[in-house]
Amino acid sequence: MRFSLKLAPLFVSLCAVGAAGHAAAQAAPEGTLVGIGIGYVPEYAGADDNHLVGAPILDHSFGNGFFASTRRGLGYQTAAGGFGLSAALGYGGKRDEHKRNFGAGSDDLRGMGKVHGGALALLTATYQVGTIGLSLSTAQALSRRDNGSTYTIGASTPFYASASDQWSFNASAVYGDNKHAQTYYGVTATQSARSGYGSYRAERGFENINVGVNWNHAIDARWSVTSAAGLTRMVGDAADSPLTKRKTTPMVTTGLVYKF
Repeated sequence: MRFSLKLAPLFVSLCAVGAAGHAAAQAAPEGTLVGIGIGYVPEYAGADDNHLVGAPILDHSFGNGFFASTRRGLGYQTAAGGFGLSAALGYGGKRDEHKRNFGAGSDDLRGMGKVHGGALALLTATYQVGTIGLSLSTAQALSRRDNGSTYTIGASTPFYASASDQWSFNASAVYGDNKHAQTYYGVTATQSARSGYGSYRAERGFENINVGVNWNHAIDARWSVTSAAGLTRMVGDAADSPLTKRKTTPMVTTGLVYKF
């Protein structure tokens, strides 16, 4: 596998494995988190190679429920009686046809053309059942409608906790609509002629299943390390796409965070 150190403007990969871990999220108290994260992640969904990406982490929660975050976007969340709701504006979806210093891209995609990133509406509903947190979320394309939209179901549960360490297990499954499937896993006749891949029509359905373990270690009252490790399994039309080189890919992320 090829290795390259890259800096991403949004450290989405830090949350990708642990997305379901937010299922039990409650309205966050006022406060700010700053830090730096690094992850070993696929160059793109289904890529044969992984690379290292890194980026700053910034997350500020206001006491009234509003938040601004490189991980969660700009939005509002509330919770009551085990239920939680959040709505945010984010950005994502970019993919290049060659290796990039920022974001997803690979030389294996030459001839496929660039997928431009765009604004996303991020909506999440959560419910806590005992120690298990359940979530249902969607990322709706706003400015780049051809990128399509995704829907994610997830679950998370802690399995070990001490004064300084918290461990949890999470799982999630991502469903993409027709536009999303075709944009990221399909190959048009024009793309086929340019790239050499055979034409392929990808249709809506579940695209991947994720399982992982999250670990948070408190160094002291201010400093902590948050890490995640997991596997992504491509399924459905996404798994059968000629662009998918590996159906199962590993992911490891870690970040050093300061709270004030």
